[in-house]
Parts: sequence; structure tokens; C-alpha cells
Amino acid sequence: MADDLLKQALLERAKRELAARQAKAQRPQAGSLLDFPQVDPQPNVAKDMAAAGAAGAARGTTGMLDLPGMIFGAGSRAGSWVAEKTGLASPEDAQAAHQMVTGAADASRFGSGDKYRQAAAEATGGATEFRGETTAGKYAGTVGEFLPGSPFGGGNLLRNALVYGVVPGLASEGAGQLTEGTAYEPWARAIAPMVASGAAAALTRPRGPQAPSVDDLKAQAEGLYQTGAARAGADPASVQSLASQIDNELQALNVKTPAGRVVADGNVKKFLDVLDDFQGQSMKPQQMQTMRRMLQDAAGSSDPADRRIGAILLEKFDDWRGQHVPEYKQADALYGRMKRAQDVDWRIEKAERRAASSGSGGNRVNAARQNIKQILDNPKARRGYSADELRAMDDIVRGSTTVNALRNIGKLSPDSGALPLMGLGAASAGLGPIGAIPSAVGYFAKAGAEGLTNSQINALGAMIRNGGALPVNALAQADRAANALLALRSIAASD
Repeated sequence: MADDLLKQALLERAKRELAARQAKAQRPQAGSLLDFPQVDPQPNVAKDMAAAGAAGAARGTTGMLDLPGMIFGAGSRAGSWVAEKTGLASPEDAQAAHQMVTGAADASRFGSGDKYRQAAAEATGGATEFRGETTAGKYAGTVGEFLPGSPFGGGNLLRNALVYGVVPGLASEGAGQLTEGTAYEPWARAIAPMVASGAAAALTRPRGPQAPSVDDLKAQAEGLYQTGAARAGADPASVQSLASQIDNELQALNVKTPAGRVVADGNVKKFLDVLDDFQGQSMKPQQMQTMRRMLQDAAGSSDPADRRIGAILLEKFDDWRGQHVPEYKQADALYGRMKRAQDVDWRIEKAERRAASSGSGGNRVNAARQNIKQILDNPKARRGYSADELRAMDDIVRGSTTVNALRNIGKLSPDSGALPLMGLGAASAGLGPIGAIPSAVGYFAKAGAEGLTNSQINALGAMIRNGGALPVNALAQADRAANALLALRSIAASD
């Protein structure tokens, strides 16, 4: 029995040793690890973001230094292109001139657009060109490229870093990843930060001074009229003083005969007759308003003599009335602004209806310009508008150099008549999509011209309602300059 147990134990031990030897034979020997799949260690996201962000900040800093060279080089390329297309130089000469100019710029401290970036890459052994290995690192690197230029924004440092650093960086990288590997990627990386930064600037910028609305002006004027109506008005002695002032003015105008007869007719005569009836009487505020309306009718008369005398007497009467009811003068100014603003608004609405009736609505801006021109061409319609308001109308009608240039290019737009058909015909004649490029350019140029003119019209309305030009929004001006700088940086960063 004992022998059987011993044999069984030895057999089990032998089995275990055999199994151990077999396992050892299957175990990889030294130097055979390549026989197994290797798993690369996962990069540390935080370290990757820090390294990519620092590299991006370095590129952003050198990019700011390289901007003058980039602008200089772009100008040289544009000049060479114009010289070649206009026949002033052959393609070879134009290219040689461009190379000579950029070569001289590269030798100077400005460089040709990437001088400082290359110097930084060489000094760091390429570390400043690190883009990140993780998605988060790539975003951090692109944000880093925009941050060095953000202090030049219009707000405080925190707002500038957000609007001109973080937001455009995230937008650029996000658009780049969405279009990665396509022909659209450079465009997406350049345009997305401009759009995103512009929107962020508008959202974070406090509203500047705003002009009152037409309803606000009406409410203020009515309140002042009610306050003025509660005053006592003018006593008989003051009314007699007014009559003497009017008489002196008539004599100065040579419209009163030696016998005392006034050579005037119409509303002027009506006003003088009523004023005679007030001799020895008081004049209440409401009665002053009735007298004033007579002079207003005279000043707006179609009779030149009545209009001239009425305007002079109206000014004299307003000065006298303001001594007794100062609220009326303030109310008249507010009411006048309201009526002029309504006049312009009505003309713009009329232009919109006219454009809508044509079907496309594409001529709304032109119709608005024509309706505003009617004010300038009519002496009666011009009455009451300030010199600045009339000048703003003239600018709208004539158009600025930029607006007129865009309008001319806009004639190529598909909705501008027969001229764009040339581009469409060229496309169908074998040029393919290239032939339609002029129409596309014309479409955006026309939209740009209309947008600028609409801004001028809106500014005119605000000027009239405000009683003068609104104070300049300094932050908005600074933002425009910062957006222009960001546009250059984003274009340079997308190269």
C-alpha cells in the first residue's frame, strides 16, 4: 500500500516538472520581445498641451515680428502681378523684380515674411514648430499662436485674450480639423478666426451711446409742451414789446411804407393782423402756438417773398416766446427731429416697397438713394435739416470711393442685369467653373456695397434723432483695428 502511494506521488511530481519544462520552452528568450506586438506609451495630455502651447506662443511672437515682411512681400507679389497683367513687364521681368525686392527685404531686419520664425526654429532645434500629438495639444498650439497679438485689442487684457487669442485659436483649429487634408483647409483656418473673433468682440463690447427712438422724441416733446402750457404766458407789456420788435424788423426788410402799410400778403399778413388784435392784451402759451403756426406756414410758403419774410419773423418770434415759455423751444427741437426722422424713414420704406414690387428686391439701396436725393433737390424739403445731416445725405447719394468701386464690380453679380451673363456664358463655353468666378466676385462686391450704404443710412437716421452725430465708440474703433491685425495674423498662420 505504501509503495503504491509513493509511486503515485512520484508520478504527480514528474507531471508537474514536465509541465514546467514545457512552459519554459514556450517562454520567449532574451531578445525575442520583437516577436510580440508593441504598444506605444500614451502621451501625457497636460504635458503635450503645455509644450504645444509654448511652441504656438513662440510662433505667434515671431509671427508678429514677421508681419511687416509678410505685408511687404504680399505688396511685391501684387505689384508684379499687376505689371505682368497690364503689359508693363514680361512674366520673367516681373518675377525677377519680385525676387529682387523680396531678396532685399529678406536681407533687412524686416525679412520676407518668415525670417524670425525660421530663426526661432533653428535656435530651438525645431521645438517651436511642435504642433502637439493629442487633439487637445493641437488646439493649445493654435491658441498659443494667437495669444501674443491679443494685447493689441480694444478692451482689457482678459477680454483681449479671450476675443483675440482663445476664441480665434479654437475656431481656426476646429475649422482646420474639419477640413483637414482638403483644399479648403487653409481657407478655413484663415477665415474661421476672423468670423469667430468678430462675433466675440461684438458680444463682449458694451453698447455705445444710442440715439433716442422716434417714440422717445415724441413722448419727450409732448411732456415739454404740457409743462409749457401750464405757464402764465406773456403780459400786455411784453406783447407790445414783441410788436415793436416785429415792426423794426419789417422796416429793416423794407417791406413797410412810410405811411405804415406792410407790403406783405398771405400768412405774413394774417400773422400781423392777429398780432394787432393782441395790443393791450395778454398772450397765453396756447395762443403763442397758434401765432407760431401762422409764421411756420409763411416760412413754408411757395411764395418766395412770403417764405423769406416768414422765416425771419419766425426766428424773431421764437426768441421772444422762449423768454416766456422755454419748454416750447426745447419741445420744438425734439418735435422737429422726430418729424425729420419720420420723413427719412418714410422715404426708406417707400424704397423698400418699390424694390419689393420689382420681384427680386435687389434695387432697394438704389431706390433709397434716389428718395434721399429728392430731399437734397427740393429747397422746401431741405428746410430744417442741419448742414451735417445734408452732408450725410450727399455722401449716401454720391457714395464713397470704396462703395462706388464695389458697385462697379457688383455689376458682374448674377442679379445685376445682362453683364453677368458674360461670365455665365464663358462657363458654358468651355471655361468651366472658372468662367463663373467674375459673377461670384460681383455678387459679394454688390452685397458689400449695399451693406456699407445701409450703414450710412442707419447712421443718418441716428444723427437726426440724436440731434447730431453720436459720440464715437472708442472700443468699437479699437476692435476694428484689432480685427484687421488678427486677419493678417490668421492669414500668416494658415500658410
